[in-house]
Amino acid sequence: MKIFGAATQQPSRAVLVEQRSSPWDPSQSRHRFDSKFFHQTGGNKLPTELTSVVVHYGPAEATVRVAESALAYSTYVVVVANDLMPRPSKLDSRILWVVPPRNLGFGAGFAWGATHRPASILLALNNDVIVGEDSVRACVEVFSDEHVGVVGPVLNHEDGSLQSGAGTVSAVLRRPHAHTRPGAGVSDCIWVTGAVMFIRASALNGVGMDGSYFLGEEDVDFCIRARAQGWHVRCVGTAPATHFGSRVITGPRWSYYATRNQVWLARSRYGLARGIATWIWEVGLLPRVFLADVVKRRDITSSRLVLKGLRDALRRKPSALEGPWANEPVPSALMKW
Repeated sequence: MKIFGAATQQPSRAVLVEQRSSPWDPSQSRHRFDSKFFHQTGGNKLPTELTSVVVHYGPAEATVRVAESALAYSTYVVVVANDLMPRPSKLDSRILWVVPPRNLGFGAGFAWGATHRPASILLALNNDVIVGEDSVRACVEVFSDEHVGVVGPVLNHEDGSLQSGAGTVSAVLRRPHAHTRPGAGVSDCIWVTGAVMFIRASALNGVGMDGSYFLGEEDVDFCIRARAQGWHVRCVGTAPATHFGSRVITGPRWSYYATRNQVWLARSRYGLARGIATWIWEVGLLPRVFLADVVKRRDITSSRLVLKGLRDALRRKPSALEGPWANEPVPSALMKW
C-alpha cells in the first residue's frame, strides 16, 4: 500500500490495540490491515464499505459530534487524535480512537488513520463538518464509474453560502479557487476540498497523500496528482455538507500555511517559475495584512506569520515520504497553537 509515497508489504496479522509509536517513522504508518479482522461498527447501508476518518485537534466535543454522526453511514469510524488526547470516556464504543506518535497534520493524519480500518471507499472529515446520509449516498454512487478516484459534496457555511465546490485553478498562477458551484448534477473538476473528501482506496494507495504540507493544499495537491494518473475528480451538486466555521483552527493560524503552502504547491505541481511568481504575489499581499493587523486587529501576529511563511516557502519542501517537519505546527513558535 502506498499512502505516503512508498509501497509496503501487507503484515501477516492485524494489531487490534491503539498504539503510540515513538519516534516518528513514516514506515510504521503505512501498514495495511485486512478488514476480515474487524466487525462492522456503523449503520452503513451503502453498496460498499466506507471508512470515515475524523482528524481531531482541540476540544473533544466537536469531534465526538462529527464521529458519532458518521456512524449512521459508515462501516468504520476512526478518529486520529493529532493533539495526542486520550480517548474520551463517553465516546461511542464503536468508534476507534487512535493516537499518532506526534501531530501529523491533516493529510498525513487522515492517511495514517485510514490504515487502521481499510475499506474500498475512504472519507476524510474535518471535525467541524457534518454531512448527511443522503449526501454520502450520492457521493458514493459516483464511484460506480471505475475511473473515479475522488468525489466531494458541496461544502457550505452555516448560513448556506458556498465555501467549496468544484475546485479550479487560475489561468496564470494556477492558484486554487474553491468558490465554483457544480450545478445540479455531477461535475468533473480539478479538485475538491479535503474537509469532506471521498477517496477510492486504490487511488489513495496508488497516488499517495503528501502530508508534508501539514495543513492546507494537500487536498489540491492530491487531486492534481490523481488526475495526472488518470483518475477523475468529481463534485456532486446535489450533495450538501455543512462546515461549522473553523472552530478548531481559528484566528491567524491559517496565515502561515496559506502563504507557505501556496508557494510549495505552485512550485511542486507547476514548476519553479510559477513558484517564484506565487511567492512574489504573496509578498504583494503582505501590506494589506499588515494594515488589517494595525487598524482592525491591533495585533501583528498575522503579519509575523505571513513573513515566516514567506521565508519558509523558500526552503526545500519535504518529500511525501519525509512527511511534515519535526517542528510542526510551525506557528506555535510565534503564538499559542
